[in-house]
Amino acid sequence: MSSSPDLLRRRLLGATLLAPLPGLPLHASAASAPLRMVNAVHPPFVNPSDHPRGEGIDIEIAREALRRGGDYRFELELLPWKRALLMLERGEADLTTTISRNGDRDRYLAWSSAYRLAAGYSFFARPGSRPRLEGLEGLAGKTIGVLAGYFYPPNIVEQAGVVLEPARTPAQLAQKLGAGRADLIVISTRVADVELREQELARQIERQPYQYPASSPNYMAFSKLRPHAQPLAAMEAGLASMARDGSLRRIEQKYL
Repeated sequence: MSSSPDLLRRRLLGATLLAPLPGLPLHASAASAPLRMVNAVHPPFVNPSDHPRGEGIDIEIAREALRRGGDYRFELELLPWKRALLMLERGEADLTTTISRNGDRDRYLAWSSAYRLAAGYSFFARPGSRPRLEGLEGLAGKTIGVLAGYFYPPNIVEQAGVVLEPARTPAQLAQKLGAGRADLIVISTRVADVELREQELARQIERQPYQYPASSPNYMAFSKLRPHAQPLAAMEAGLASMARDGSLRRIEQKYL
């Protein structure tokens, strides 16, 4: 029998979430001032301000988890992703969502347990471009458009001769592709599905046959230079509660 999405979430979160961190109450008393969350627009996980469908999957998850775990709240500031990471590194913000772990980020971020496997990656070329991308070997020697500051699997970005061409948004990536500044662009599959629909990019770019599978989980992350132990404990407790009662899946279904 195949695993259900809810079972997968429970496995990712792990049994350690069923208890508070050592020395901290399950419902720590939240400070009166809201936390400062920094994030980049990344639909459907983080939507633009005043989006008709809501703030986005992971913003809703973070708000509810912090409320359940300790009555914490936060103010959201939408920025380019590289700037958001720099603010967390400098201790100028408290937390973010929808982030993958790597060695450099471990230096300045404290992590929640994983709450979702990241989506796979889709590749796009100019309409009618040949040959079509059928596998990783087809990336060799290509210029690939990527979103600046985002993590990409080494199997993608370290192919022989690959040159990376960064941009801030999927729409800017599509523009670079159309202008011939990139041979291919690569975008998280779920994000690509939303952008193709909402930004009307389907006529400008063509999805390639090859799709890189999901390879790393998503986390909530807190700046180590801010007081983070109690908010992180609250996030852990809230995520565990939401995994148990199916709230994580219900929030996702609202947007997908």
